[in-house]
Amino acid sequence: KDHFTTAIKNLRNIMAYSSSLFPSPFFSTDSSLFEVEVTRDEFHSFHKIDRDLFTRLVFVLKRDMNQSSQVIAFLLVVEELGFARNLVAYLVSSPDILIDAVASEVGVCISILYNQDYSSFFLLNHNNNDEVVIPFLKGLTDSNLTLSYINQYRETILVGVTKNLNDVCNRAFDDIYEKGYKEQLLALERATVIEEMKKIRLGAPQQTLTRLSVQHQTPSWWNVQQQIPPVDEKAKAAVKETKRVDNKDDEEEVTPADDRTVFLTFSKGYPISESEVRVHFTRKFGEVIEAIVMQEVQENEQPLFARMVLKMEYASKIEEIVTPMNKNKFTIDGKHVLVRKFFAAPSSSHV
Repeated sequence: KDHFTTAIKNLRNIMAYSSSLFPSPFFSTDSSLFEVEVTRDEFHSFHKIDRDLFTRLVFVLKRDMNQSSQVIAFLLVVEELGFARNLVAYLVSSPDILIDAVASEVGVCISILYNQDYSSFFLLNHNNNDEVVIPFLKGLTDSNLTLSYINQYRETILVGVTKNLNDVCNRAFDDIYEKGYKEQLLALERATVIEEMKKIRLGAPQQTLTRLSVQHQTPSWWNVQQQIPPVDEKAKAAVKETKRVDNKDDEEEVTPADDRTVFLTFSKGYPISESEVRVHFTRKFGEVIEAIVMQEVQENEQPLFARMVLKMEYASKIEEIVTPMNKNKFTIDGKHVLVRKFFAAPSSSHV
C-alpha cells in the first residue's frame, strides 16, 4: 500500500511541476495554458513502441483489437505508477509467448477493473493467489503489483486506463485499427462464403470419385467392345493388375474422419462461435477444415467443446495443430482454446 500511495504522490508532484509539457494520465490540466500542435505522424512516431506491441498482439498473436488496446492502456498505467519502468519496451523485445501470457494476465486485471461483482467473486475464489493468476505481472513489477492493489484502487486505475484509451490508443493506433477491421471483415466474409458452400454441399447428394467409379460413369452410347480392338491375354492381365494397384492406392489414400478430427475445449464464460474458430484456424493453417461440429446446447447456453474435421488431403496437418505432445493451446480473440486429437469411444460413430 505504501508503494502505491507513494506512486500516486509522485505522480501528483510530477504533474504539478511539468503540466506545461505533458497532460497527466489521471488528472485534468488546464490546456488553455499552452497549445502545441502535434501532427499525426509525430504522434505515431512518439508512440512507436506502443504501436509495435499493439501490432504484435493483433496480427501476430491474433488477439482481439479492443482487448489489445485495453492491454496497452493498462501497461501504460503500470509504467506511470512506477511499478515497472519501460515495461512496454521490455515486452516488445520479448518473445511472443511471454507477450501472450502477460496479455492474458492483464485481461484478468481488466475484468476486475470493469466488473466489481467479478472482482469480488474472483478474489474470493483465488484467495489473492498472485503466483497462480498473474505470475508474470508480479515478476515484472518486483511483486509490487498484486490483485489486492488492483481491487483496492480499481476506480483510480480504471480512470487511468480509460484516459490512456482515449488520449493514446485511439490516436496512436487509428491506422492499425483500420487495417485490422478490414482484415476481420474479409475473414468473416470468407467464412460466410465457406459456410454457404458447405450448406450447398451437404444439401446435395455427393459421390466420391475414384478411378473405378469413373469407369462406371461411361456414357451408354460408348460401345467399349466396338471402340477398343481385341487384346491378347497378357495385355488383359496387365490391365487387370493395373486396376488392382490403382484400387489399392485409392484405399490407402482414404483417412477415416476420426483420425483427422481435432477436439477443442472452450473456457466457460468466454463463448466462442463456429465462425471465430473457422476464421482463426483458416488464417493459421489455410483451407484445411472440412467441418466443425459444435456441442449442441440450448439457445442461451455456451458450447464448451467442438470437433473440427480436417479435409482428407490435409489429414497430416493434425500433427502440426495438436503437436507431438497431442495437446496445444490457441488464443482466439483473447479467449483460450485447448486442442487435442479426437479419440472416439468404441460405440460412437464417425463424424
